Amino acid sequence: MNAIAIRNGRLFEMTLKATVIYDDFDFATRAAALLERVAVRVREAMKWDVKPWRLDVLKQSSLAEAAVAEAADADLIVFALSRADSPPTELTAWLEHWEARRQIADTAFMVLSPGGHGGATPLWHELKQFAGRHGLAFLSSQDVRDNGDSMQFVHQLWRRKQPAAPAPEMIASLPQPPRPPPHWGINE
Repeated sequence: MNAIAIRNGRLFEMTLKATVIYDDFDFATRAAALLERVAVRVREAMKWDVKPWRLDVLKQSSLAEAAVAEAADADLIVFALSRADSPPTELTAWLEHWEARRQIADTAFMVLSPGGHGGATPLWHELKQFAGRHGLAFLSSQDVRDNGDSMQFVHQLWRRKQPAAPAPEMIASLPQPPRPPPHWGINE
């Protein structure tokens, strides 16, 4: 008989999907690292599946469509745009197309700002308004660093993906399988 040792005690690990729209690769890397730190701080058995998309590829319709298809079931869309002060037209068009195709009702937006100036840009304000119009949660880099709202949000995402345990009364009402005749098994 073989025994399997479980080192870190995590039997099941849940994966949350994040799409990162970025204009600077280093900033996108920092965004992915930030998501990993958030996952560690939540202290649940979870990890992120991060799919990065460079902003300028959204100008090409076939690549923009591929990005929409990839992000349709994302739990979180991260905007790591260090060079854009206002939303480029390709991002606005992409967002409208994504909204029409999204599959997750409670997807969230996270806007990361270089230098931590939070809501100072028109880009930040427009993305927040878009999230509000479509009933999406909205987080900024300030939220992730300074308070527990982001931790609570990630925990809620994680809980949403957990399989629901059946209620005890539901289990009791299930038909029981027929019992085998006595002395049927090898160990009886």
